[in-house]
Amino acid sequence: MGWRRSLRTRLVLLSSISSALLMVVVAVIFYAAMRSLLVDNARGEVRSLAEQTTRGLAATLGSVQVSGQNLAASAAGIGRDPLDLRTLLMATVGSDPDIFGAMLIIEPGRLSPDDPGFSWYVRRSVSGYTESTVPDLGYDYRVMDWYIRTTTAAGPWWSEPYASAATGGTTYITYNLPLRRPGEGGLPGAAIGMVSVDVPLARLNALLGEVPDHRELRPTLISPERRLVLHPDPAMRSMTLDQVVAGGRTDLAPMLQALREGQPIAIEHVAMAGSDGVREGQDRYSLGFPIGNTGWAFALSASNDYVLAELNRITLWVVLVGLCGVLLSMALVRRTSGLIAKPIEDLTESARQFGLGEFDQAFGHQQREDEVGVMARAFDGARSSIRQQMDEIADMGAARQRLESELNIAREIQLAMLPQPHEFDAGDVHVEFHGMLVAAKAVGGDFYNLFERDGDSVWFVIGDVSDKGVPAALFMTRTMTVLEVAAQLGGSPGRALHEAAKHLVENNETCMFATVLCGVIELRTGALSLASAGHEPPVLLRANGAREFLPVPSEAPLGVSVADTYPVWRGRLLPGDTLFTYTDGITEAFDRGNEAFGTQRLLDALDPSLDARAQCQRVVDATNSFAGDAPQSDDITVFALRYKRDSVADRSYTVKARLDQPLPADPVRALLAEVDAGLAGHGLPATVMHDMHLVIEEVACNILSHGSALDGPGPALEFVATVQGSELAMEFRDTGMPFDPLSQPSPDLDADIVDRPIGGLGVHLVRELAEQVAYSRDKDYNVLRVVLHIPYPEPTA
Repeated sequence: MGWRRSLRTRLVLLSSISSALLMVVVAVIFYAAMRSLLVDNARGEVRSLAEQTTRGLAATLGSVQVSGQNLAASAAGIGRDPLDLRTLLMATVGSDPDIFGAMLIIEPGRLSPDDPGFSWYVRRSVSGYTESTVPDLGYDYRVMDWYIRTTTAAGPWWSEPYASAATGGTTYITYNLPLRRPGEGGLPGAAIGMVSVDVPLARLNALLGEVPDHRELRPTLISPERRLVLHPDPAMRSMTLDQVVAGGRTDLAPMLQALREGQPIAIEHVAMAGSDGVREGQDRYSLGFPIGNTGWAFALSASNDYVLAELNRITLWVVLVGLCGVLLSMALVRRTSGLIAKPIEDLTESARQFGLGEFDQAFGHQQREDEVGVMARAFDGARSSIRQQMDEIADMGAARQRLESELNIAREIQLAMLPQPHEFDAGDVHVEFHGMLVAAKAVGGDFYNLFERDGDSVWFVIGDVSDKGVPAALFMTRTMTVLEVAAQLGGSPGRALHEAAKHLVENNETCMFATVLCGVIELRTGALSLASAGHEPPVLLRANGAREFLPVPSEAPLGVSVADTYPVWRGRLLPGDTLFTYTDGITEAFDRGNEAFGTQRLLDALDPSLDARAQCQRVVDATNSFAGDAPQSDDITVFALRYKRDSVADRSYTVKARLDQPLPADPVRALLAEVDAGLAGHGLPATVMHDMHLVIEEVACNILSHGSALDGPGPALEFVATVQGSELAMEFRDTGMPFDPLSQPSPDLDADIVDRPIGGLGVHLVRELAEQVAYSRDKDYNVLRVVLHIPYPEPTA
């Protein structure tokens, strides 16, 4: 025995797995216990970091605002003294290290009509200070948006980041204040100019740099316009928080609302899909704080990876220590298991030789008093018993083999009783028959059969015997024989079932029964008759793909009782149609989930383009695919009939006839003579001419005898016969009262003649002769359309 399967290995493996599971449980408990505490501590650190950064930003921006306000107040009090104003600007820039530039503008004529105004700009440079007038910077300040906004605004405002030649290419933000002289009543007067102080964006970025550089920490400086001025992702610095939320980061909507209201906020959220580089679905902890009264805000967002980093690090060390303990435990268990497993390994080797048929080898350790000794003595005592049982098994195997051989022969005999695929031809008509049987056991009780009668019709049956196996196969043989004899007696399928039921119910002490569907098809016309003894309804598959279960009336199965009558369903197959029959082994095939194949899957599996053989194979394949590896619970049988007709597309002509008022002495004969004259010379088969005469006589007699509005000025009856290929279409148009002859029920031909109501046989005859019959009301006309098939003779060689 290999070491992989040895008891020693299993003991070591079991102990190791137990230790590993214990370590995992301890790690999970430790992780769960520490997680909440460490998460709270980590989030507290993130909050402290955000508050500290916010205070630093507030101190810087607040200091700049105070300096700007002092500059504005001092400038308004000094008046227009260029030397004093310049000195004031220099003092403002020099006194606050966060201010890198300042501008003061007094518009001409604001202090007095002849006042030339004042404009001066000072900023720090490498060599000291750079000074110039505002016009020297290259623009007219009076038309600039920032000047107009400042002088018309109610209060000071911060600009968005900008860089220009005037700033030496450095990016600044500017605090802008209107310059006003005191008005009446202590109220501020009209703006006479403005002052502004510049703060380099790098100064604020340095404050954000105090946040630890970690890819899961995202510090962001947000301007009063909610633009992401400073952000770890440079691509985001051109966007506003509103745009980020609208772009898909709806999880940041609460922060946006809080910052709009100037309120701090802390949120736990799951990142949605957006454009800010955050992975979708990531758990994050984000804080937002307004920076004093400046309108600026600071946000800090940390992922759970950052928050849980310390916990993961501690957990990793716990796991590593646990693994070392597991390895040590494995070494100790391996040593101990060797001492325990050695006797068992010896017994295993003896048992292996025993399994190879070497019954003379003695088992060791029989003298032991423990479990090993009990096993050794039991093995030794089993040798003679096993030898005897092996002889008995050999005899049973030979008997089973004989039985299987006999069942295989029975199966071959049963399959030989079933008809082979066949195709019947009658002129241009071809009818395919094909069946398949898949028994659940070696032999089964399902069957199908077909046989020709009178050279123009074919009988067919399909059945399902109760139970399975040999008894069902024997009863199936008897049922097939009785049905074939009953069909040879003639009559309808209902009569055949009645005769078969009388014979099968006799001497049926086993109470077995069979459901049967019996049918007959007339090859030339496609007329179809069906009768059922408790069998599943067949499916009619039209050439255009339409499919339906035929409403065939059903009586008790054969062998149970004898019904008074087995009603017959009658219809017609059109070229390309398929009649598909089956047993309940199809619809009641179950998969592993105990769900049945069902009738809808059967309908879905049918394909109007397939011949009878391929149709049967397709349904059986679909059933097996649905059942999968579930055991077959019943016999599966399918039987298909496909009706085909050769097309004759090059023959086309039309004949018209009519009866006008007053009618001739024998109007029907006159109508027939006119039609015959029009069709003369076209070579229609005599059988078609005969059927056409019957249809014209029945329909014309009904119209002329029962019409009640035939005395008008129009024609009493119009008749049009059109030959198109292998079809003869007749159309009758009359001006009688509206009446649909097809709405009348079909007569019961199996009933006694004295019990039938009078009438209806003429319409029934027309339906039996025709492939299609249709009625419509066209304005003042009754229109009846009747289509006959033209069976042109087969060409001879």
